[in-house]
Amino acid sequence: MRCHGRPWAVLAAVTKGLLILWAVPGQEGRPLKAPTVQQTQALVKLMAEDAQELFTFYEKDQHLAIHNICRTNEPPHWLQGPVKGPCVLQRLWQPMVRMDQALQDIIRHQRDLSPPGAEILRRLNNTHRNVRGLLNNLAGLFPALSPRPSHRPPPSPAGPTSIFKQKLQGCRILWSYARFMARSSAQLEARGGRRCRERRRSQRGSRTPARP
Repeated sequence: MRCHGRPWAVLAAVTKGLLILWAVPGQEGRPLKAPTVQQTQALVKLMAEDAQELFTFYEKDQHLAIHNICRTNEPPHWLQGPVKGPCVLQRLWQPMVRMDQALQDIIRHQRDLSPPGAEILRRLNNTHRNVRGLLNNLAGLFPALSPRPSHRPPPSPAGPTSIFKQKLQGCRILWSYARFMARSSAQLEARGGRRCRERRRSQRGSRTPARP
C-alpha cells in the first residue's frame, strides 16, 4: 500500500505509534496498569529517536541551520549527562520534569508564530506527550518519586526583538535534549534495566511486613 508516495515513512510512523501505546500503559482509554521496566526502557529508546527527528525538523523549519548555531556544547545544567546512579530510569525523573516545563514554553511560543495544525506544533505536542508518558511510567515504577509540579502560569508576552532569541533558545534545548536521551538510551541498553529491576525487588522486599 502506498500513501503519498512514502509507504515506508507511513509504516514507520504507525509502528512507532503502536509501540508508544504499548510502552505507556493506560493510553487511549485502555485500563491503567503498572508499567514494566521493559516498557519504560522501550519508551526511552523511542523518545531518543523522536528527539533527534524533532531537533532536525525544528532547526530547518525555523531557519536556524546556518553555522550550526543550535548545536551548543553548553546544555542546560539539568540536561547535562550522562545520568549517573545505580538506576538510570529513576535518575531521569528530574530532567523529564524540567523538560516537560521547557516544552510547554516552546509550544506556547510556536503557537504565536505558527498557524493551527502546523507540522512543528504536531511534532512538539507528540514529544510533549511522550515526556509526560515517561513521567507517568516512572511514577508507576518508583512511587516514592515526588509528584510532578503543577503547570506554571504563562509568561508575559515577549517583545518583537526577543522572537529570534526564543527560537534559538528552544532549538538549543531540543539539541541538548536529543543528546541527553541518546546517552540515556545507550546507558539503559548497556546496564540500566537489570539494576532497576534489582532495586525495585529490594524496595518491595523492604516494604513487606514480617510474618509472626
